[in-house]
Amino acid sequence: YQRRVHGACHGSVAAGVLTSTFTASQGLLLMIPNLYLMAGELMPIVLHVSARTVAKHALSIFNDHSDVMACRQTGFALLCSNSVQEVMDLGLVAHLSTIRSRVPFLHFFDGYRTSAEIAKIKVIPYADIARLIPEEELRHNLRDLALNPQHPIIRGTGQRPDIFFQSNVANQRFYDACPDIVQACMDEVAQLTGRQYKLYEYYGSETAERVVIMMGSAAETAEDVVDHMNSLGENVGLLKVRLFRPFKSEYFIKALPKTVKKVAVLDRTREEGAQGNPLYLDVVSCLTEAFPTEPKMVIGGTYGLASKEFTPGQLKAVYDNLNAPQPKRRFVVGILDDVTNTSLTVDESFDTIRPGITQCMFWGLGGDGTIGANKSAIKNLAKDGGLNAQGYFSYDSHKEMGATVSHLRFGKTKIKAHYMINNGADYIASHHPSYTRKFDLCAAIRQNGIFVLNCPWSTLEEIEENLPPRLKRQIASRNVKFYVINATRLAMDLGLGMRINTLMQSCFYRLSGVLPVESALNLLKNNILDLYSKKGPEVVKANQRAVDAAGEALIEIKYPASWSEQPNVGAGARDLKDKVNVPKPVAHLVSSFVKDIMDPVLSLDGDQLPVSRFVPGGFMPTATCMHEERGLAAQVPVWEPDKCTQCNYCAIVCPHAVIRPFLMDKSDLTKAPEGFESRRATGGAEFAGLNFSITISTNDCTGCAICVASCPDDALHMEPYEQVRAKYGNHWDYVINLPNRNPADKMTVKGSQFQQPLLEFSGACPGCGETPYVKLATQLFGDRMVIANASGCSSVWGGTATTNPYTVNEKGQGPAWGRSLFEDNAEYGFGMALGTLQRRLKLKADVEAALATVEDIPKTLKSSFEGWLKNFDNYDASDKFVNWIEQQIPAVANNHPILQRINNNMDVLRPQSHWIIGGDGWAYDIGFGGLDHVLSRGENVNILVLDTEMYSNTGGQVSKSTQMSTVLKFAQSGKKELKKDLGIMAMTYGNVYVASVALGANYNQCVQAFKEAESYPGTSLILCYSPCIDWGIDMQYQMESQRIAVDSGYWKLYRYDPRLTAQGKVPMQLDSPKIKTEVKKFLETQNRFKQLLRKDKKKAESYFSTLTEALSNKHESVKRQSMDNLELLDHLKSLVGETSTGDKALVLYASETGTAADVAKMFANELKRRHIRSKCVAMDDYDFDNLPSEKRVFIIGATCGQGEFPANSRTFWKMISDPTIPAGWLKDTQYAVFSLGDHAYVYYNKVGKDLDARFAELGAQRIVPIGLANEKDDEKWETAWTEWVPELWNELGTEAPPEEIPVTSFKIAPAPGSNPETDVIVPQGAKLVPLQVSNLLCSPDYDRDIRHFEFDLSKSTIAYNLGDSLGVYPWNEIKAVNDFLNWLGVKGNEVVTIQDNANSGKFPTTVTLEQVFTQVLDIFGRPSRKFYETLALLATDPKEANEIRTLMSKEGKAAFKQFLKETPNYVDLLQRWPSAKLTVEQLLEFIPRIKPRLYSIASAPSMDGDRLHLCIVADDWKTPSGRYKHGLTTRYLRDLTPAKDSPVPVAVRVNNASFTLPANHKQPLLLVGLGTGIAPCRALIRDRLN
Repeated sequence: YQRRVHGACHGSVAAGVLTSTFTASQGLLLMIPNLYLMAGELMPIVLHVSARTVAKHALSIFNDHSDVMACRQTGFALLCSNSVQEVMDLGLVAHLSTIRSRVPFLHFFDGYRTSAEIAKIKVIPYADIARLIPEEELRHNLRDLALNPQHPIIRGTGQRPDIFFQSNVANQRFYDACPDIVQACMDEVAQLTGRQYKLYEYYGSETAERVVIMMGSAAETAEDVVDHMNSLGENVGLLKVRLFRPFKSEYFIKALPKTVKKVAVLDRTREEGAQGNPLYLDVVSCLTEAFPTEPKMVIGGTYGLASKEFTPGQLKAVYDNLNAPQPKRRFVVGILDDVTNTSLTVDESFDTIRPGITQCMFWGLGGDGTIGANKSAIKNLAKDGGLNAQGYFSYDSHKEMGATVSHLRFGKTKIKAHYMINNGADYIASHHPSYTRKFDLCAAIRQNGIFVLNCPWSTLEEIEENLPPRLKRQIASRNVKFYVINATRLAMDLGLGMRINTLMQSCFYRLSGVLPVESALNLLKNNILDLYSKKGPEVVKANQRAVDAAGEALIEIKYPASWSEQPNVGAGARDLKDKVNVPKPVAHLVSSFVKDIMDPVLSLDGDQLPVSRFVPGGFMPTATCMHEERGLAAQVPVWEPDKCTQCNYCAIVCPHAVIRPFLMDKSDLTKAPEGFESRRATGGAEFAGLNFSITISTNDCTGCAICVASCPDDALHMEPYEQVRAKYGNHWDYVINLPNRNPADKMTVKGSQFQQPLLEFSGACPGCGETPYVKLATQLFGDRMVIANASGCSSVWGGTATTNPYTVNEKGQGPAWGRSLFEDNAEYGFGMALGTLQRRLKLKADVEAALATVEDIPKTLKSSFEGWLKNFDNYDASDKFVNWIEQQIPAVANNHPILQRINNNMDVLRPQSHWIIGGDGWAYDIGFGGLDHVLSRGENVNILVLDTEMYSNTGGQVSKSTQMSTVLKFAQSGKKELKKDLGIMAMTYGNVYVASVALGANYNQCVQAFKEAESYPGTSLILCYSPCIDWGIDMQYQMESQRIAVDSGYWKLYRYDPRLTAQGKVPMQLDSPKIKTEVKKFLETQNRFKQLLRKDKKKAESYFSTLTEALSNKHESVKRQSMDNLELLDHLKSLVGETSTGDKALVLYASETGTAADVAKMFANELKRRHIRSKCVAMDDYDFDNLPSEKRVFIIGATCGQGEFPANSRTFWKMISDPTIPAGWLKDTQYAVFSLGDHAYVYYNKVGKDLDARFAELGAQRIVPIGLANEKDDEKWETAWTEWVPELWNELGTEAPPEEIPVTSFKIAPAPGSNPETDVIVPQGAKLVPLQVSNLLCSPDYDRDIRHFEFDLSKSTIAYNLGDSLGVYPWNEIKAVNDFLNWLGVKGNEVVTIQDNANSGKFPTTVTLEQVFTQVLDIFGRPSRKFYETLALLATDPKEANEIRTLMSKEGKAAFKQFLKETPNYVDLLQRWPSAKLTVEQLLEFIPRIKPRLYSIASAPSMDGDRLHLCIVADDWKTPSGRYKHGLTTRYLRDLTPAKDSPVPVAVRVNNASFTLPANHKQPLLLVGLGTGIAPCRALIRDRLN
């Protein structure tokens, strides 16, 4: 961006326009090629540069001269200002000089130190400036040389070796003349202002022998030091360099005292590997030439890098070094260099503050208004109070709620102290109570100073308990006046939220004595009117009330004299808490780093750390934020478990990962701390035996309350931090050390939140809109992520030393994070992806070579290599092979060089997921060129754009992502252009996956977009709508703000997946198809838009109107993109009033987590396959008034929580429930409902049942009875679906889609010599438990087999509750299996490998077929309808095929029913119709896994402990033809013969009860059980007896 700005500047000057710009640091370096051009062409221009650190081993936004010194060879003149006043004056000198000399100027001053300083100066009026402009020289040196067709010239020609050199040297005379011109301009400005400047200005003793030479703000501090030292009898001086280029030796030598013998040159930059730093080298050259026979001693030092403080004590150390017998000739000052030993010893107590200057320090909390209030105070006291004033502000690295320190000085005399207050403070205020434990608050306070503490403690007893010993000692030993005020509570009572600034300012004005109290408070009240009038009269009144309320609430603490005898120790070094789930090597590394570096930095003692503590190269460990525990929130959330429906929404929206769901088994609960609450986990069978808890990390919470606002169940509320910490403080320490459990699908909203977030506790602002997206990415892919992060907000909260929020899992895996430059982040990430790919391809070649050429590779390693090669790019599928390789290869690595190479490169065995992350300032503006290049290449990288629609990291400047009518910096009158559409631009390549998401508008769509983007084998781009506090919204409700943005059409939700094109589908999926509210209503909810209404209502309304039309047109365009040809034809016809034709259907869905939406879309596609055109939309996205015109409506609805409708269907339900709708309103409509629910809930499938009933009430004709899916079924919704949908097709009489033999995803290959991976294949979610007892309960001659079984749970983690059932996974009878395998003609004992291309996890990789057909496949179970259809397709005998088709037809329904009475199984069908031959691979594909049989548990945990009882009757029968049949599971259990000393392991799982027992155990129960149904009754009785 800066490079482009400078190109524009170059062009502007070339057009003859007097041009200037402002830049710093990296932006300046990007301009260097243009600087050469402008200097070579002798173009008059001025760059004003806030000199800042150039990023090296780390990014720094602070001050030194490294950026400016990188430009010293360009030909620009370099002019330095030392103070705010000089910036005013020498800025004018630079402009006058460039016009007169034709030499371009770079006018620089210390960034952050001078550029951010607030000081009182004398401004030069523009009228006076205009009179100094040399018009004749302006015309001659600029206008006449402009590119103009009236007097054409050519510039920028290409020159050969014959003339380039001469042309370059021809410019030298202009540089020779330049210094004299600059001094003349300085003299001219002095005549105007009375302030005289010199190119090289000496200050100090005229007979000084020791002189320091330097430039920049530190020179102002040096003047005070020189005066102080000379007043004590020293003889020293200071030479301030203002014109560094062109360097004029004559002026320089003339400025030096003739008596000088020793010179120290101080550079605020460091050039590694150079003989010396830039200013030092020039001075050495100058003095050597000037005094060839009388050489001066010249030494050089470095100071102040990255705004490192430069104090009087440091300069005193430099002068002392000059006096040393053997001075250090190359030194550093201000740090402890204990590695190369170049540092000087400094006495920081050396003080040169002039009498009459009041020094004040304010320890604030980012976001509490302290900084803004202090800036106002400086202006008030300087402007209206008649004082000289100075303000510096330091911040820690957190975006908000970080520690800030305001350093203010006031006085009648000139203030030259350009450094932070380090002693002699007259007034200190701490605005947060936690600071007493973290910082040395009163280290700088003077004797009899004033200390004010904002805290909840008001009595001496409370103060005694909470203040550390050192602070008490400092207060008492220095006779400090000590006051407290509970400003936090008072601000909340006054309606000011967390902004305590006015209250604390009132205290300052009352106590500091800088002005008389009454005058000071009047100033404050008047300032409130100026500051807050634009926010409304209520805000003004609240702040003015705060001024008076502070005086009433201020309490002086009369402390005992004994405080002075307290030990001089702070809060003490803390013991870091153990993190069980962090590997020990990582934990040790992190702990050492935290103690050695992070804790001192967080205590603001980082300046004292020695060089030896740091790793060269700037590397730091991740996972350090887990030890930060800031404890800054005034209020934090508390969970109400009985209201919670376990949706996990609170966790997915949390910006800081402080609120999380946890799952515990019975053993975990025995270790739970007192007061810890959990509830039985709800969901599918995979949650059986687990308890659920929402737990909050109180010390890491920022109190944003997004979780509270986003909870659909009102199961969270806010309470005061101290209260919550006292009650729940140790709960987080308990849950964070639990095993990480996630039995759910992690690619769902609920399941994703059971994944450990590998981004936690960042320094982002409370309520940050960016972090939830990145956190979600780490939950889904964090164990394999490599992140290239652009500079911006996400690099500040994501990569600030030393608090690193990216963390690791229990294996030590986690995101690897890096940052390059702002503009090249896309290329940086692209390069990492390409480099990693090359390493992996080389490793792949080595593995292939090892298999082909290396003899004696162990068989298990060989099979692991082969499995890895087959799953080279699949992280999940390759993981087990990688684990095996990692275990096996070290032992054989030395056997062959190839194996050694493989061993050395095992870190790239696993595929990596490369993510390029940044904000809109990078993606839309500065880095767009690189981003576009990466998009065009099609490599497998994922680009995540966190779109805040502004440069949020730098205070809210306009970007190309900023939408029209927004009021921001550089667009104060409202942005007049529309937002750039990056998504549409990316789609033009055709092979880029593009998604636009807004988490708060649709959680599921966001999760699916991340899933699809990462799985896409090419470039993906995700645009994330990321609300920012600078928008002027209450961040607590930012998720609701996202929903409104989508509903209004301001932001679109879509997914563009090029893979769909190959499937014959439309690649664009518009996930927000309907605009539901006016854009204007949305715009009026945000201050960034409302400001324009207040400033210029007419313009605002015009912009809003234009924006509304543009968004509507854009929505229509994307909507058309999402339609297939027939849908588009219908849509276009409807727009012109024509009626569409053809068989059509409407599919409506009500979906909360996305499952119902997925089912609906799948069903809509099936309709299309059957030649029924369908439209599939969420209920609230449908135009309700058109419902009576629909001929067929299919409803797929899910039920949330306690019978609630999903969010995307509530408006539809409200409208269709209108009692005024006539009864026959839908008489011409046919409908069918399929409902998704969980029978564990009281309101099982209520949504579907309500919709089914309401459609019937309105006269619609039901096609088939409602389908009721149960989450507890083995196949979840698919169990009911496979029963419901065939009946629907039969009733519709639709033409069946083209018959296709399904493709199998399994590939079998012999594995001779290999052994099966395991003897017992345990199904996912099951555990092996010993069966101890199998007793026959009835007499042997009874016609039924009834048995009592007992399982021993003592060595398992399985737990159960009353009413639960036990799922038992049976085995098929081995003899029957082998008979079938013999019939098939395959060997059951043959070991094979199974390649699973679908990654279903259905089978082990190495296994025998006997195991597969005995332990896994349900070959003796009831075949699905799909299996019959598959047999009909495969049957080569027409008679057999016809028989099958007849049974499946509507006409054969009765015959099929009779056929099923014989209870045929898969083997029966295969042997009945032998011409339908299935390969073994097809059998693996089409035959389902053996499902567990559920039995009610007959025992009670309270009485039977770890024994689980079952009472089971054998299930057997005879078919109409007389065949004997038996149930699979009862036969399996009956045949097991456990003995006391030899129990039999059985695979089981617990299923949660579907009913809720009364909490009161004395409440009577009526128990009814038929036969073995007595089992749960027995359990309840045993529980009551106990």
